[in-house]
Amino acid sequence: MRLLFRAEAAADLRSIIAYYEEVAPEALANILADIHRSIDQLTHFPRIGVPVQDRPFRRLVTRRYHFKVAYSVQANYILILGIFRYQDREL
Repeated sequence: MRLLFRAEAAADLRSIIAYYEEVAPEALANILADIHRSIDQLTHFPRIGVPVQDRPFRRLVTRRYHFKVAYSVQANYILILGIFRYQDREL
């Protein structure tokens, strides 16, 4: 399956990069690898994430750094809706 990123998800990723470049540049490569590894898994296992109650999307938590990846499974692609660190953020 193809992966597509909503503009907000791409902005989330840029914000994560900017933040960790400032506070922990030595960890940035590992954080990005964790996020990309989880997103790449979706191409093989699109329903691996947990459905979000009363919402039309799923949420996957990255293994090491616990970022949340919100996504929806479409007929021919997976749409990444957002990438965030805290559960209380709205999409």
